[in-house]
This record gives sequence, C-alpha cells and structure tokens, in this order.
Amino acid sequence: SLLLALSASAASAPSAASEPVCHGPACHGEEGGGLEAEAAVLLQVHRATASEETPYINPCPTGYNPKASTKKACSAANLKYTGNTNAVSTSASHCCVPQYWTCNMGDEKYCKTSKQTSKYANPTFLGDTKQWWWDALEFQGNCCLPPNPASAQTATWTMDTRTNPSDTGCKTTKVKGKKGSPSYTLIAFWTGKRCPTTANFGGTYYAPTCTTTSGVCSGVDIGEGMCCYYNPSS
Repeated sequence: SLLLALSASAASAPSAASEPVCHGPACHGEEGGGLEAEAAVLLQVHRATASEETPYINPCPTGYNPKASTKKACSAANLKYTGNTNAVSTSASHCCVPQYWTCNMGDEKYCKTSKQTSKYANPTFLGDTKQWWWDALEFQGNCCLPPNPASAQTATWTMDTRTNPSDTGCKTTKVKGKKGSPSYTLIAFWTGKRCPTTANFGGTYYAPTCTTTSGVCSGVDIGEGMCCYYNPSS
C-alpha cells in the first residue's frame, strides 16, 4: 500500500541522534506502534527516499530539523525556509525548526495560544500543506510545540502517534500518586488533529511516556487505549 511504501522509505533514511521524534514503546514498533508510529515519523520529518547511494542530508543548520511547511508560515515564525530541498515531490517544502520542538498534525483553528493554554503551550502552525506526497491520506499541517521553558535542552512534549483520533480523551488531568509514584498533572493539547501531552511535576515540565495498553492505565488514557504517564525513573 501507499503508506507501507512510505514507511519503508522513511525507515531507510538515517535519523539524527539529537532529533526527538517521539517517546515510549509505540515509537519502536512495539504494541501500538506499527503504521501509527510510521505515519507520525513521516509527518515529523519530510525527507527524500534516502539510500546508501543518496544518503539523507539535513538541509537545516545544526540544532534544527526540517518540517513540512509553507513559506508564508515559516517566515511568519521567523524560521529559516529551505524550500524543496531533498523532497520527493515539487509540492513539498521545508522549514527549519529547533530540534527540541515537538510537531504533530494539526490545523490553524486549534494550533494557537489561548488564555487557557498560554501558561504551558505556545504552538506554531507551519501552514496547511495538503499537497504533500502522501496527500491521498488527507494529512494537514505541522503544529509544533516548543519545550517548556523554551530554553529547555530537551523536548517536554510527547507527540500523539495515533492515526485518526478524536478529541474526546484529550483532557488535562491531575494524576494522584500511588505506591510511591508522584502526583502530577498530565496536560493534553488538542492541535485539531492530534493530542500531544506534557507532564507538570512540581512546576517542571517533562515529556511523558505514551503507549497503547489493553489493561489498566497508570496515567491518563487519552483515547483508543493510548496511555500517557510520567515516571521520574523512566
């Protein structure tokens, strides 16, 4: 299928060690991974079908990674626009975003700061790029969340790897500690298409682990059995 072919292409492209794509077992082909995780990776980094003969070259400066974007949105965010560098179709384009930003599919209506979310989310929408090379799947655009604080040297958001979730379970929830585990707040942000999450523990933000489970969720089930939780030792 088209998605499997694209997944194979993405798998052949080497990824930078400093590039946080997603967190948890679902990102590594375990339960809940599969096509959902592959689709998320394809969205995160729009790359050419790199091979041993034509290895992938990051067109962005050190500390930045390319994300699919429109030129207008990229420029409005004061980010570097590289155009169609290393893309597989002329309809693709790249915007260089800081490596610790977490990007998920979203739309302009929801990917914005509001009074309710301003304390923890300052998203940037990179434009509606429906004409990507996988446009048959009706993907929209990248909604990117900087870490909190913005100066953090690690991602504090975890991307949602589900394929077509609803916003039903995308709710900020206080999690009570049990058997020595800490109490924290699992913050969920609806991008219009996905539900990335961050954990607030003692006033500091961390990227939670999100993975599918058929049993009891030790954190917050944001929908479809996707369990997101924070564990200081993980």
